[in-house]
Amino acid sequence: MKEEKSGSKKLELLKTQLLSNSEHTVIEALDGIRTEGEAEILPTVLELLAETDNPDIEAGIIQLLFDLQTDDAVPYLIDGLNNQRLKHFHNFLISAFWQSSLDGSEHLTLFVTKAVKGDYMICLEALTVIENFDGVFTVAEIQHCASILSEGIDREKQKEKKELLKSMLEVVEQLATEE
Repeated sequence: MKEEKSGSKKLELLKTQLLSNSEHTVIEALDGIRTEGEAEILPTVLELLAETDNPDIEAGIIQLLFDLQTDDAVPYLIDGLNNQRLKHFHNFLISAFWQSSLDGSEHLTLFVTKAVKGDYMICLEALTVIENFDGVFTVAEIQHCASILSEGIDREKQKEKKELLKSMLEVVEQLATEE
């Protein structure tokens, strides 16, 4: 119980530091979160990412995302991917999955959709994430994702991205055959 209180106090202190007007304090807080932070702080971190125009703070947050060590972070990253205010950072949020070896396999459809709708870099990051899945997928989910990708391939004008989408379709179809 005592640990819970001290953990809660630490979380509140980190939140306060993240919201500081001092770049130095914010960077120190990000370093503290990287070494001993809990996933529950991520909504505040992602809100800061959406709000800041400081490139050093952005870089610090992105590095933090790449260093996540717990699958408890997955729901917060998914929320970030569904947040239009973070649209500029979706490629980094997707990249965090493979950079941190997080299991995003429950969100195959989201990654496929982001790849089709996003730019080349988002597509590349999503492909990398999907290539690392070893989850079990239903036939219906694979068919749904294949359909999204096929439509995306037909509509895509950029040659390089179209090739990535074709590669993703092959990877997704292979997920159905792996055991």
